[in-house]
Amino acid sequence: MDIKDIEKRVDEITLNRQKPKRSKKKYIMVAVVLIIGAFVARGALLTYIGEFQTTMHVEQSIVFDGQNWDEPVMNTIENATGGCCNCSEHWVENRGCEGVWLDFDEWALPDMEGIYTHYYLSEGCCCEHILETLELEVLDGMAEWDDFAVQVDGTLVYTYDAVGGDPETWIMHTIDLTPFEIQCCGTHTIRIICTACEPWEHFDTYGQLAVNYGALYCEGEVLCDEVDIGNPTSESGHNLLGWGPVEPANSGGEYGGINDCRCTWYDDNDDTSEARFELTCEDCYEQGGCPEECEEGTPLDMPFYIEPGQRIDFCICYKLDMFIMPDTYEIFHQLVPVVD
Repeated sequence: MDIKDIEKRVDEITLNRQKPKRSKKKYIMVAVVLIIGAFVARGALLTYIGEFQTTMHVEQSIVFDGQNWDEPVMNTIENATGGCCNCSEHWVENRGCEGVWLDFDEWALPDMEGIYTHYYLSEGCCCEHILETLELEVLDGMAEWDDFAVQVDGTLVYTYDAVGGDPETWIMHTIDLTPFEIQCCGTHTIRIICTACEPWEHFDTYGQLAVNYGALYCEGEVLCDEVDIGNPTSESGHNLLGWGPVEPANSGGEYGGINDCRCTWYDDNDDTSEARFELTCEDCYEQGGCPEECEEGTPLDMPFYIEPGQRIDFCICYKLDMFIMPDTYEIFHQLVPVVD
């Protein structure tokens, strides 16, 4: 080993002696801290288990003419004069799940002097009403086999037990349909079903049950549609099915002294007898059903109650004093809830 190798070796030994030694205490402290941290994490309590979030888009429950509270309904009446009834038709609907009491606040600019406001129920259209009555003119003949039942759109609405006897009697049956809440508008199928235990002995000649007339009425005794059975002109468009020929022209029988009618006919295959026709309700109510005179309408009393899901059609009418000052009047009506 030469002198340079000896010097290099001495330098390495000196350098190693100068390096600090790692403390065993420091290693022990680090281990303790890690262990304590692990125990602390395992011993913490949850502040909540889970989370649920709902986004709810709320719509207005009571709507006036289909508008929300911040969408005013505008109306203009031109050339109004004193003594006349000037009306506009409106509606309010409860789309919520509870009934509420409502009222109108009203004011005008420059003022209400000489302006008299009236609120009347509007007739509306057929689809806003239910069927009220069904009229059927049926012969109760001499034989006691004229029992029958009536269905409207498949719903049983009436039954009749025949009396029989001489003379035969034409009976106008007025059937209350309001308990069944059948919507007025549309086409309705009227089925007349014989319920006698057996056909009478001459049914194959004269038919089973003679019927002369049928009519439907909507709420308020408003005629919806009618048919004169046995009159081909009246029968047109009413889709008669299951009827015999026009009587008494065909068989020459008495038929209670009536000029024309038709009879239901027994089906030999299943021993039943029924016939049907259709009545259609479309324009039974005048559209824009406001009164011509302010004193003739049906009042909408204030405040008024509206049920959940109910729509009320009504008219706001103004009767002007004959001596009202000519001017342009701005009349405001604000529909408000009644607070106890």
